[in-house]
Formats: sequence, C-alpha cells, structure tokens
Amino acid sequence: MATGSAQETQNFVTLKGSVELIVDFFNYSLNSILYQRGVFPEESFIPTQHYGLTMYMSKNPDIKKYTDEILPHLKQWLTEGKIKKLVLALCDVNSKEPLECWEFRIIPEETPTGEIKQQGTKPLKDIQQEIRNVLRQITACVTFLPLLDCVCSFDLQVHTTNDAGAEGWGDVQPISIQNAQEVQLRSFSTSIQNVHTFVSYKSV
Repeated sequence: MATGSAQETQNFVTLKGSVELIVDFFNYSLNSILYQRGVFPEESFIPTQHYGLTMYMSKNPDIKKYTDEILPHLKQWLTEGKIKKLVLALCDVNSKEPLECWEFRIIPEETPTGEIKQQGTKPLKDIQQEIRNVLRQITACVTFLPLLDCVCSFDLQVHTTNDAGAEGWGDVQPISIQNAQEVQLRSFSTSIQNVHTFVSYKSV
C-alpha cells in the first residue's frame, strides 16, 4: 500500500515539472506551426518522435539559437506566475501585415491564500494525453486556415505581468489582424497551470 501511494505521488507534477511541460509544449508548437504553415523551407526541418507523434523541429541555426535564448526566460517567468500569454504572429515580409496569430493563454491555479501551487493533482499520463491532443489539433489546422501565399516572417511576443522584471525586453503593441476569424483549440491543464490555445487569421 505504502509503495503504491508513493508511486502515485511521484506521477503528479510539481510546479517545476509543470513549467517544463509547458515550455516543451510551446517549443514543439512553435516549430510545428513554422513547418506546417511553410514559413521556412520543408527541408530545413527534421522529423522527431515526441508524445507518440511525429513532430518537425527546425535545424536552422538562427531559429535554434533564438529558441535557446528565449526558453530559459519563459521557464523563469512561468515559475513565478508572471506570463499571461505567448503570441506567435505570422506576418507578410513586405507589408509587415500580420496574417495569422497563435495565442497560448496561461492561467495559473492558485492556493486558497493566492500563492502559486507547488504540487499538482493530475497524473502525468493524463497531462501528456491532453498535450498530445492539442499538438494534433495544431497540425490539423492546415485543413481550414487560408493559404499563406506570400513570404512570411514570424514575431514572438511574451505578455507578462507588470512586475515580471523583464529587463532588456521592450514594450509591444498587441497584434491586431483586420477582419480576423478566431478559433479556440483544445486546452490542457497540469492542475497547476492551464494553457488555452487560439488561432486567429485574416478572413479572405
């Protein structure tokens, strides 16, 4: 009995584990979107197995350097409960007009005293299944999103609370798409933090 209870406790994530799962999810989502939406050439990605899915990760050194630099910041701010949402915008290179916007809204679950929860109550396998479902849905979005028939760049915004202490990071204006259609995708919860995914795009 004691062994089983100990094992069960180990299968629940801590705040640190929750943050690792969310940052991991975002990294795979970012790469998957850049691949699926043709922002970079197909040959600049390499397939890898993750969560039982085939995901495509960029082998472009500039993209890898960019993610390697930003992910540690995301981990710190998520641990402190400072991130409100992550926004990935795909923009026309020439006009700079945003054509598509992916939002990952993060809502922490707090203790009755208003503090960040340190221990979750959901089994890891259930969290991984929910993440798998979101990643599948992101891939499936290409079936209804308009074709991006121009050369695109991407812009990544991190919306934090005012007390995040983001030295070296400039203020940004919220990205606005004219005549936007918004679709809410699946959500997932670590029982410590909740992640809600949305995609908005310019209606043709």
